[in-house]
Amino acid sequence: MLRDTTLPQHASVIVIGGGIMGCSTLYHLAKLGISDAILLERNKLTSGTTWHSAAQVRALRSTQNLTDLIRYSISLYSELEKETGQATGWINKGSLSIATNRDRLIHIKRQAALAHMFGVRADSISPEQTKERWPLMHTDDVIGAVWSPDDGRVSPSDVCAALIKGARSQGARIFEQTSVTGIETKANKVTAVETAKGRVACDAVALCTGLWSRKVADMAGVSAQVWPCEHFYLLTKPVQGIKGNLPSLSDHDAHLYIRDDSGGLLVGCFEPMGKAIDPERLGEGFSFQLLPEDWDHFEPMMINAMHRLPVLEEAEVKMLLNGPESFTPDGSFLLGESAETSGFFLGCGMNSVGIATGGGAGMALAHCIVHGHTPTDLHEADPKRFPECFQSVEALTARAPEILGNHYEITYPGRQLNSAR
Repeated sequence: MLRDTTLPQHASVIVIGGGIMGCSTLYHLAKLGISDAILLERNKLTSGTTWHSAAQVRALRSTQNLTDLIRYSISLYSELEKETGQATGWINKGSLSIATNRDRLIHIKRQAALAHMFGVRADSISPEQTKERWPLMHTDDVIGAVWSPDDGRVSPSDVCAALIKGARSQGARIFEQTSVTGIETKANKVTAVETAKGRVACDAVALCTGLWSRKVADMAGVSAQVWPCEHFYLLTKPVQGIKGNLPSLSDHDAHLYIRDDSGGLLVGCFEPMGKAIDPERLGEGFSFQLLPEDWDHFEPMMINAMHRLPVLEEAEVKMLLNGPESFTPDGSFLLGESAETSGFFLGCGMNSVGIATGGGAGMALAHCIVHGHTPTDLHEADPKRFPECFQSVEALTARAPEILGNHYEITYPGRQLNSAR
């Protein structure tokens, strides 16, 4: 791919960060006619959290508007290849959510009812029908399940390559190996971005820097309540009985998500209490890298996984992947203009749904930059929603692991968070 080398003196919008959110935002800005938009990436595209994403795309969320963002992503990912010639790796095999107790069964059936209200296909199925879709699964304790046929998965790097190709075709430019060193403001409005390769004046900035967003936002006097946790998934070598692609499988009471991967298994978890990690410990050069394996931490999830998939007892482990992901104090991402600095927009803190939401969230952020508001009411993602106390390292370090742990919790009425109160 032809690389841009010389920074312009001015760009209408500068997107900082080359992961799924940055690539999607640039693509949609270009589609909206901002042909001089540029993207700055301190290393290579997708080198942060995006490259190691499990990349599941499941449509249903807690509100119509959040669900519609992912439905937009599904539509975009399935059509991008026709537009750009670049495959996205979109695989539409659906998803299964199983229940092993009464409360979870009520919960997933309520989710199915919610899906119908939002226009998403989802059906309750029997344990026998679940076994037909996932023959390797132990189902003696499964009392029900919900089948969502329109869900799927993608290849994160291929999706970003397609978005960038589409953005370039509309005039947008990408600058890799270009780190941001400062953000200039005047009268509380963003005016320019300083980089290691020079200064670029601008009218707006879109911050899409994942777990580094808090540090970069601070350059513009903006609060970004984002903090990373370690996130684990197991990869195995090929396993007998896996042919082609299977649906994504969620066993939320066991804190697990499961899918096939290159003939083997990918077993990921959102354990009851995560492990926060200080971004400063990762260092400026952290890109396309992983954190150390932690089998002691993963062991309880591994026991759950071997119960659900007995074949794991004999499977040969390829690796226990441990990569940082960013979380916010309430489990919803940040999308919109900052309270402190006019023209400074945030698209970060994706809480492990970056790939699923990224297509739609990038569209919404670009719309917000160009038109002054998001296309629908996304108040749950408004960056202005947090009190100042959640900007502290202590509060974020305490809260982020609980948010990770709540990812698969049943949301009982009146539930309260315990940390950083």
